Amino acid sequence: MAPTASRDYRLGRFNQIYAHLNLICNANSCDWIELDSAPDLALLKRAIEHTIDRHPRARSVQYQRGVILGWRHLAQRLPIEIEQRSSINIDPARLRAELLGNAWNERVPTRDGHPFRFIYTRTPEKHILQFLTSHTFTDGKAAQLFSGDIAEAYGRLSAGLPLDQEIVDLPEHNHDRLFLAKLRGAEALRLAWKGVAGFFHDLVMPAGRLLISGKRSGETDVLMIELPTPMLEALKAAGARRGSTIHPLLLLALLRTAQADAGRQGKRLKHGLRIVDNFSLRRFVDDPRVHKLYDCVAVPYTLELDPDEDDEAVIQRANARLDALKSGEILSELYRFRLLFQSSLLLPKAATIRFAANVLTRANLICTNVGPIDTRLEHFGPIPVRTYYSFPQLFPPGEVMVQVSAFRGHLRLVYLYDKGQMSEAQMRERFVYPLIAELSRITGASSLPEHIAAHG
Repeated sequence: MAPTASRDYRLGRFNQIYAHLNLICNANSCDWIELDSAPDLALLKRAIEHTIDRHPRARSVQYQRGVILGWRHLAQRLPIEIEQRSSINIDPARLRAELLGNAWNERVPTRDGHPFRFIYTRTPEKHILQFLTSHTFTDGKAAQLFSGDIAEAYGRLSAGLPLDQEIVDLPEHNHDRLFLAKLRGAEALRLAWKGVAGFFHDLVMPAGRLLISGKRSGETDVLMIELPTPMLEALKAAGARRGSTIHPLLLLALLRTAQADAGRQGKRLKHGLRIVDNFSLRRFVDDPRVHKLYDCVAVPYTLELDPDEDDEAVIQRANARLDALKSGEILSELYRFRLLFQSSLLLPKAATIRFAANVLTRANLICTNVGPIDTRLEHFGPIPVRTYYSFPQLFPPGEVMVQVSAFRGHLRLVYLYDKGQMSEAQMRERFVYPLIAELSRITGASSLPEHIAAHG
């Protein structure tokens, strides 16, 4: 592969906000891969180096000029290392805490190294790889692509096959230019107006929230739940009957779970329920290389659901909003982030994040649907993969985050929550088991077994 020259890219306004967030708090994302046996670490390092070499964006370090942040794409890769850890913990909760410490107790380098860390942990029973990156750099889809490329390269090296030499690069990575540059004047003006309206709507309108008390500790815990195979098929069938994907059904289940939780506290959800959802922009660029990027191209948007509406009305409302976003309405969020970023330049850094997160997107529930996991991650070369999960750090405005994915025909849920506000048992009783029960009700599926597989 011929090296590309070093060059600088200024981040778009959307990623400027994420990048400033990462300067204030730990915004690491983690891909968590449990293998059946120990990997060959020498081959793994070669696979990682090859994957970074293929992608100029991955050979980046962050720079700052005044308040403006950007990425400098280097002509040559900097050295990388695989951190090796061992643990005697076999208790799932203790081991999970140890592995989460790997993910979040230390920042991913951005200024003096490429935005990745690679950790291999061996226990008496498990072999776990953690690929860490800054949430400034990747979204869930991008992290999955990166891990899938490493798995594929490792498999080729293990089998003595030639490696993929394709260079994946784009001349532009700025969100504003990449996704908005081709808009016609009238359409750009319409979307800009919607972005400004959304800015002021979120600023002044009341926000419906999950009713969670207790002081946040900043210490995040993660529950990784795998549901039996019939649940995913039942959701697909229930969606097909309504002319819907499964995502609105998941949103409905979240709404009813939050509604029931408020009822158990003798309260009701006010102003509906506001959810921060995420939407990939990949569909809005014709260049096929976008679908191979490790960049963060998922934009958060706010969805409001009314608990007083019946199930079908909620599903129709969610479907209508998603259809509008898919038609191009989501690009208005980039204009909203422009306005947000310009406003935030007048504030100190900490106030910038508080303003962006707690004032404008005043929701404490984040939902993201990653969708089907890359089939390349079912095996790591000759080594079977027991399970794969991907999740970001929980940062404002979220107090609870639910990430949905499908792997080997199973629906999986990743819950992130603040340990200062809820214990694991409380999280399961308030939000995990009720959501699973709601999915069963919505789909008409038979009752799920009491034991639900939990990983980590």
